[in-house]
Amino acid sequence: MIDMHCHILPGIDDGAQTEEDSMALLRAEKEQGIRKIVFTPHFNPERASVERFLAARADSFERLKQTDGFSELGLETKLGAEIYFSMRLIDMDVSQLCFENTNYILIEFPTNMRPYGITHTVRNLLDRGYTPILAHVERYSYFTHDPTQLYDLVSLGCVAQVNAAAVVSGVSNKGVSALKYLEWELAHIICSDAHSVDQRPPNTKAAYELVNKKLGEQYARWIRKNTYDIFNNKYFDAPVIQKPKKFLGRWR
Repeated sequence: MIDMHCHILPGIDDGAQTEEDSMALLRAEKEQGIRKIVFTPHFNPERASVERFLAARADSFERLKQTDGFSELGLETKLGAEIYFSMRLIDMDVSQLCFENTNYILIEFPTNMRPYGITHTVRNLLDRGYTPILAHVERYSYFTHDPTQLYDLVSLGCVAQVNAAAVVSGVSNKGVSALKYLEWELAHIICSDAHSVDQRPPNTKAAYELVNKKLGEQYARWIRKNTYDIFNNKYFDAPVIQKPKKFLGRWR
C-alpha cells in the first residue's frame, strides 16, 4: 500500500520530532503493509517562503536518510507538502510543493469556516496543470453540512482524501462520515496523516479492512489503484458520481 499524507520527517512540523520518532513511525507504516510513502510536512504560504520551507524539508529528509536502519526498511519515498490554503497559491510557483515528480498537490482547508476563494484558486491550479488533493475532507464542517460543496470541487477535477483514523472510528460529523464519502465515491484515497506512534499512529491497514468489509472488495481495490496512479503521476479519472441529496434530514 501507499501512504501519501503523513508527518514523519523529523523536527519540521507537529509530527515526528526526532529521528527516532520518525523511525518508529516508519516501522509502524511497514507493519501496516505500506511500501511507498510521500512525506508531506505542513507548509503555510502566509508564514514562510517556499524557499525556506524547501530548505528545511531537504535538511530534515537528509537527516532521516542518514539514520541507522532507514535504508534497510526498503521504502520508496517521495517528498511533498501539506499546504494550508491561501489565495497566494494563484501567484506562486507550486511545482516543488507537488508530490515529487508529479502534478498532484495536497491542500488543507480551515476546518470550521470555508475560506474565500476556494473555487477560484482550485480552478487556477487546474488550469496550470496541477491536480489539487483535498486533505482529510471529513474534517470540514461546511462539507459535512452540505456535501454538495465537496461534490462541486471534485466535479472540477479535485481529488478528495480521507484519514484512515476517521474511517476506522466511524465518527459521523453532522451526518456524513469518511466511510460515506468513500461509498459515494466522492472521496478517492485513504491516507494515514500519521503524526506519532502514540497519539496519531498509522492505521491504514485497519481502514482498508473496514472498507473491504463494509463496502466490498471492489472499493478497496479502487482506492489502492487511485493511490498507485497518483504516486506514479498517472491521469486520475474520477468516476461519474451523483450529486448528494438531502432526504428526511439526511444526506444520501
